[in-house]
Amino acid sequence: MSTAPMKVGIVGAGNISATYVATLHMFDFIRVKSIYDLYEGPAQKLAAQFGLQAVSLDAMLADPEIGLIINLTTPVSHYSISKKALLAGKHVYSEKPLGISMAEAEELMSIARASDLRLGCAPDTFLGGGHQLTRRLFDEGRIGKAVSATAMLLLPGHEHWHPNPAFFYGRGGGPMLDVGPYYVTNLIALLGPVREVFGAAKITRIERAVKTDPRRGETIKVLVPTHLTGVMEFHSGATITIATSFDVIKHKHNQIEIYGSEGSMVTPDPNNFSGKVEIFRDGGEAWEEIPVDHPYTEGVPGHLGLRGLGAAEMVDSLRAGRQHRVSSELAFHALEVMTAFERSAQSRKVVAIYSSCGRPDPIPRAIKEGRFA
Repeated sequence: MSTAPMKVGIVGAGNISATYVATLHMFDFIRVKSIYDLYEGPAQKLAAQFGLQAVSLDAMLADPEIGLIINLTTPVSHYSISKKALLAGKHVYSEKPLGISMAEAEELMSIARASDLRLGCAPDTFLGGGHQLTRRLFDEGRIGKAVSATAMLLLPGHEHWHPNPAFFYGRGGGPMLDVGPYYVTNLIALLGPVREVFGAAKITRIERAVKTDPRRGETIKVLVPTHLTGVMEFHSGATITIATSFDVIKHKHNQIEIYGSEGSMVTPDPNNFSGKVEIFRDGGEAWEEIPVDHPYTEGVPGHLGLRGLGAAEMVDSLRAGRQHRVSSELAFHALEVMTAFERSAQSRKVVAIYSSCGRPDPIPRAIKEGRFA
């Protein structure tokens, strides 16, 4: 296999694209070559910022130098763009979710398998140093066997900060599919696969007013549930209470707390790559903060963390001939879990989860940033 850096094409020049490019260029085995966006302005701006080529989608997919397509489009476009890239013989790494339905995700996985191509999907935050520390402490038995946990994603809604928030309330949006993947994926990576879920869901307001420029004052039609709560029962026996909402003005909950047979642990925000890790042991007198001593805690200054770390890890795994950690199997299982909450809410019944996945291998604690094994 060639030792030259893998060339990458990015589809989608939105808010997160610059962070992806900055993160990927931290590694010597991957280089972004070109960018495509439906609107030429954002693509040209990103190209100028990083010295890339702004090209058409057809030109990108036909470029023999490009081995990986990174799909940063909106959720409703993930399936069509990823499918085109796979059929063009490119490895694909997609922003979450893999598709907005199980059928879409399953077809993409089938195409990738048939063509011996890698398919990866965000979120990749569980690869960050804070979450890898959480994994190590859990695997060492520092809080005993996991009994239960709480996962709380409670926000007032994207219309308060995003310049174009409408798609967060349309098909493929809502708090569970938009931000929920960080929570569900993180919990699966820590505790293993989910067996069944029970959920309740509602649309609190059928319209939202945009509070940010340039669309301030516009009205958004809400087509998906904006508040979902439920319980996930894991094959390990742990039962997790989860709430995802765009209807909460303010709260005081930690994002994820794990309750074990011998203690409790507060983990970092799953939307970030690092943060405070605290443990309270049975018989103790106070919470103990554990210093984060794992790699991958911060990204390039001025960018949104280490978004894109999973794509770099996938390329590194491909070159080494091992399974990548941010896999389509993990993303597919998380997607089934997330979509099951709304099905459960509609039927008022427990919904069994039929897919499964292994826990991704931990990143060795002693490695230096720039490698994953």
